[in-house]
Amino acid sequence: MTDHRSWTTGAAPPRARHHLIALLGYGVLALALTWPLARQLGSAIPGDNFDGWQNLWNLWWMREAWLVRHISPYFSDMIFAPTGADLRFQTMAPFNGFMFMNVQTTIGLIPAYNAAVLFSFVVGGYGAFLLALYALRGRAARGTAAAAAFIAGIIFAFSPYHFSHTLGHLQLISLQWIPFYALYLVRGLDRAAQPEARRTAWLADAAKAGLFLALVGLCDWYYVMYSLFFTALALLVWLVRRRLTWRGLGVVAGAGVFLALALSPLLIPMVLGTNTWGGTSLVRDYTETLALSADLMAFVTPQVFHPLWGAAALARGAVFTAAPSEYTVFAGFTVLILAGIALAATRTQRGTARQRSDSPAARPGFYLLSAAFFALLALGPVLKINGRTDLLPGGGEIPLPYRLLYETVPFIKLSRSVSRMDVMVMLFLGVAAAFAVVWLVGRLQAGRRASTRRAITVLTPLIAGGLIVFEFLPAPFPVSPPDTPAWYATLAQNPAEGAVFNLPANFERPGYLLYQITHGKPITTGYVTRDDPRTLRERAPVFSHFWFLDQDINTRDFDLGRQGIQVLHDLLGVRWVVLDRYKMPGGPEREITEAMAGQIFAGQQPLYSDERITVYEVGEPAERGPFIVLGMEWQPRQQDEAGAFWRDLAASAAASFELVNPAGNPLSLSIDAAAAQGGTLRLLNNDGNELAVWPLDASAKTLTLEPALLPNRLTLIYDGPAGAHAQVLAISASNGPTAN
Repeated sequence: MTDHRSWTTGAAPPRARHHLIALLGYGVLALALTWPLARQLGSAIPGDNFDGWQNLWNLWWMREAWLVRHISPYFSDMIFAPTGADLRFQTMAPFNGFMFMNVQTTIGLIPAYNAAVLFSFVVGGYGAFLLALYALRGRAARGTAAAAAFIAGIIFAFSPYHFSHTLGHLQLISLQWIPFYALYLVRGLDRAAQPEARRTAWLADAAKAGLFLALVGLCDWYYVMYSLFFTALALLVWLVRRRLTWRGLGVVAGAGVFLALALSPLLIPMVLGTNTWGGTSLVRDYTETLALSADLMAFVTPQVFHPLWGAAALARGAVFTAAPSEYTVFAGFTVLILAGIALAATRTQRGTARQRSDSPAARPGFYLLSAAFFALLALGPVLKINGRTDLLPGGGEIPLPYRLLYETVPFIKLSRSVSRMDVMVMLFLGVAAAFAVVWLVGRLQAGRRASTRRAITVLTPLIAGGLIVFEFLPAPFPVSPPDTPAWYATLAQNPAEGAVFNLPANFERPGYLLYQITHGKPITTGYVTRDDPRTLRERAPVFSHFWFLDQDINTRDFDLGRQGIQVLHDLLGVRWVVLDRYKMPGGPEREITEAMAGQIFAGQQPLYSDERITVYEVGEPAERGPFIVLGMEWQPRQQDEAGAFWRDLAASAAASFELVNPAGNPLSLSIDAAAAQGGTLRLLNNDGNELAVWPLDASAKTLTLEPALLPNRLTLIYDGPAGAHAQVLAISASNGPTAN
């Protein structure tokens, strides 16, 4: 008979069949809970028809780069033509690209994507299962421990967090290696604390921890950061419990060295990239970080795909400051009850004689602490409740620990969605819940007959697991078949070279990446995780016209009808312009886009047209004239409510622009600028020599340079008081008299 005051009697580890049953169980759950994906594995991907296409493209591009071009996939000239785009900070998840390459080449791209998705559920669940088994060692009979550990895998791998990112974030879907890293880290710390342990044992754990941390990095860098946070917490706990040894520090150091060496080909270019880009495109604004932090009430707000209360949950979530894919951190009421049982049981058993290890990893308190730690970080820089941060009298905010990290740790500002730390919350809540299930079994079995005890052993985890699955149920899970227009298959057979300019282009649409998978031509647009400042989207005429649906400081005098074809042909290398009416159903977006395209292709018959798309072919321009391309240094375009627009130029900052002058004739230059605090505006040539100096004041002035043979690159510098800005409203160049 089991003493109800203890967790349960010690027992041997679960047999191999328990591991096999766990893997099969997670496989069945993966197919069942993502239904109807199982019947569309070759024709659709799970998700909402948006971010999934970017990650599908990632798989396609990795195959194209590795097997066809034999180049690194971390730069692509296939998007944002003609500059291409740096993909060092893209959500590439190269593990998936490599692991499922054979599936892609033999069966297809969509089956490869779906294989990666299902793999994450099965292996992620199994990793949490193994971690829970290690935590429960000696506390339960084989079957009870395996059943409780299986529940831990359900909580982690089938959490609402995981399902919310299965909408399209393949890199975040791939959470499967985190529990393996946690397992070998804590096991290595345990073995290092045992004087009798062989050196090979804890060194092996260090190597395994490093291997799985590297695999985490090959899926998502957010998850590496979270794993490092967990490492720091584990070291602190082992230190406080007087279990940390020099060999334990060696385990952590060994894992870190393995990670650095294994991923140095990726890490070094990323570090260099932050310097090259100056961090301007990488650092996330504080307001974005705040918006994408978890709301306290979101932890108890069910996920929106539940068949019974999903609609109510969606309405309830309207007060949160992010989309459901980011605000979903629902822990589950059954899970929270089990976590409470684990906490209460631990507290009531202090001081009692029970069979347990001195390792923190064998105590539920460690996992509850870890879950609480990451939940606190997931809440972000200040506490939000129902979307509000003004919780103190007078509208004050309640600062949280993440704010200190944001302000003091540089790389933290590269992260975007703080709520994603919920992945760690669910892992550790799962292990804590496994302790609670074991305790419940022991408690309920006390004083019962053998047959009743056997029934309790089966029914307790079955009921707990069933309730959790019911709460987490996303039925039916949304799936998205490709919606690529048939004309793109025709384009794929066209041997002509050139890029495709997809319209509308006023924001990034991953659907254009999906179309590229079919036609295989470069595209001028794209959809990337971190913008490459070298792209021409906001700097070149025509491109910026369609991006802003308006003019910019370098296009006030630009004539789309006369020079649109020139820019498309000569600068952007565009051969085909495709207007997709399904992506601009109406309103100003469609009206302005079609009007501008009408100016460019006035009098020209489309190459192809149907109810959805109209295609124009770009030929040789009838005439060419000068135009201006802004440099990368310019501040973003700003616009007020009246429609006036400008770009700021900070004091002592330089901003360059390129004069495209096909005829090589003298050009006159005109600049409209103002500076509220006065100062001067200087114009420099390629060599840094001063060409002109103009005084500025609060009223806008038109500054001119008489016709001259100007260099192709010029730079403006505003000399004004520290912290002041000049507003540049327009830059234009026109032909001067032809030189004799």
